Amino acid sequence: MTLVAPVGERDPRYALRGREYLIDELLGQCLEGGDGRLHVLHGMSGCGKTAVALELAFRLRTVPGCRTWWVDARHSAMFTASMHALARHLGLASEEVGGGVADALWERLESFEGRWLLVIDNAEDLRVLDGPGRLAAGTGWLRPHRCPGGMVVALTRLGVQQMWGATAVLHPVRPLTPQHAAQVLLDRAGHKAGSVDAARRLATRLGALPLALCLAGSYLAEVNEMPAVFRNAGTPSDFCSYQRALDECGTGLNPALAVADAWQLSVDLLHQMGLVRARLLLTVLAAFGSAAIPYTLLLRPSTVSAVVTGCAGLEGKELWHTLRALAALGLVDTLDSPDKPGGLPCVQLHPLIRDIARADTHVAVTLIEQALALDEVRLPPEDPQSWPIWQALSPHALELLQFAEAGNHLSPRQRNVCADAAELAARYLQAQGLFAQARKEFERVLVIRHETGGAQHLDTITTRHNLAQVLQDLGDLSEAETTRTQVWGMLVEVQGEEHPDALTARHELGRLLHDRGRLAEAETHLRAVFEARLRIDGPEGACTLAARHELARVFHDRGDLHAARQEFAALTAIRRHRLGVDHPSTATARHNHACVLHDMGRLEEARSESQQVLQTRERLYGSAHPKSLATAHLLAVVLHALSATTEAGNMLREVCDISVRLLGADHPQTRRYADTLKSWEELGGSSDG
Repeated sequence: MTLVAPVGERDPRYALRGREYLIDELLGQCLEGGDGRLHVLHGMSGCGKTAVALELAFRLRTVPGCRTWWVDARHSAMFTASMHALARHLGLASEEVGGGVADALWERLESFEGRWLLVIDNAEDLRVLDGPGRLAAGTGWLRPHRCPGGMVVALTRLGVQQMWGATAVLHPVRPLTPQHAAQVLLDRAGHKAGSVDAARRLATRLGALPLALCLAGSYLAEVNEMPAVFRNAGTPSDFCSYQRALDECGTGLNPALAVADAWQLSVDLLHQMGLVRARLLLTVLAAFGSAAIPYTLLLRPSTVSAVVTGCAGLEGKELWHTLRALAALGLVDTLDSPDKPGGLPCVQLHPLIRDIARADTHVAVTLIEQALALDEVRLPPEDPQSWPIWQALSPHALELLQFAEAGNHLSPRQRNVCADAAELAARYLQAQGLFAQARKEFERVLVIRHETGGAQHLDTITTRHNLAQVLQDLGDLSEAETTRTQVWGMLVEVQGEEHPDALTARHELGRLLHDRGRLAEAETHLRAVFEARLRIDGPEGACTLAARHELARVFHDRGDLHAARQEFAALTAIRRHRLGVDHPSTATARHNHACVLHDMGRLEEARSESQQVLQTRERLYGSAHPKSLATAHLLAVVLHALSATTEAGNMLREVCDISVRLLGADHPQTRRYADTLKSWEELGGSSDG
């Protein structure tokens, strides 16, 4: 998750008018010593709250040692993931909501040396900010703090004190003064568009709302760059004629309606310029969620042409020119920076523009269905190569799941499309170690699966299979075993014992039984799967290798170290050759190989192997991920066996602390780490050898 402030959206060509007092006040809090209170910038959509925060973040870039983090609060799962990422940036771990990461995060922020700014953007649903406690009580994700160099700024439409808590400082961001509003128009449109007085009159007509002012100014700038002979008769080209066009709409002085009028004029201008499908493309964009839209995935020209009424024959050149023109007129923001979601090029509508242009969300369902068929999107969400894609798609997939839950006149097939996308997003969350969030999404998907297909449908069974996996990840092995046994039985009944899906379910059941210590049962299942896979897929099929890997784990735990070492060494060689040294499956085989080397007393080999695996896993997942923790624990154990007890103890204490925050104190993995540390402490410390 990126926490980088989107300062690229700040246009250096235009000064931020009328907000200097507010920026100076906030900047002073950051530089002269924060008051420890939450600062809330509130006002209607389009009033410029984000512009104020961007200016603040931009100015702080020149302050030595100052850190700025920017978190979007529109979607609960992605907000939680971003707060976990912030914890990791601070050297802590992410964890499931309610498990302690918020407490640890604020302890670390309060002890942070230097200055910092945390911006929470789009904080409209304050339940998202409650996290493990309650925002207003100071126990949620945002809290009063004691760091003199730190400041938290939230951006919202909700300016009710009791909702934010008594200690919060509310800063209203109102429409601009007539003088400043007129200057915004002149900055954007230039003096060719008219006098200061004419700009002031138009600004008043637009309610002095910055968004409406920017739309009007950009429109007039675009018109005045066109040769006069290319303009349609009656096209507004100055402040006075633009105001007359607004007055003909009869919307009065409501700023929101003024934005709608400005939007209409801008779209009409694009139509005159030959971009006749600009309005239609805006409605398509507005059909998606409020997150940034990865248009190279969701707006492929051939797909839009085929599935959107009125877009037949749309070519890439027209679509691209239309997007750029919409951006030039301020109707969308283009987010092409690599620090945006997934590093993918995106566009984003302002919420007010999205509300005005909002159309039937059914088109978003159809377009995301087409996106799921793309080769790059069909990569499993567990594959790191797919993570940038799913970082960008997940907010839209999860929002469509809410749409499907509400019914909204979707057919069963359309509801299943929403469920398909959300299930893939949940698998992505699971791959990021966000197990509790993933579990919630799988459970929501399962409800739709039952409603559309029934308990025996293959899609329903698959969702239950995925839910069992995340239950196992959460350490709920008893419920996971019950679910896995049921899934395997259903698949055998529906598809037959050697169908690939049934074999996968049996494989996972065997893996779970191994984790529960029932080695004989585990071996029975895994050997049956291995022999079937060997016949069906051959000796180097991915599923054959996976079954072989699990059998090697059984050999290891049964005490047959020589056989286990041979198997893991062979699997490592095959996976290195087929997948590469940094592939997750290669790292897993190497991790288990290092475990066996340790148990065989080949400690230097075990240290070298586990160090390399830890580096790989931290590159893949970060240091605060269950897989990275497992390898760090292994390395600590090896170091302890090599008499490097101080280094080993320090490493394992850090692993224990992170695991408690990440997985909870009662998770089997956490208990294992704590038991190891306790046994070392009972033996007494000794100096490193």
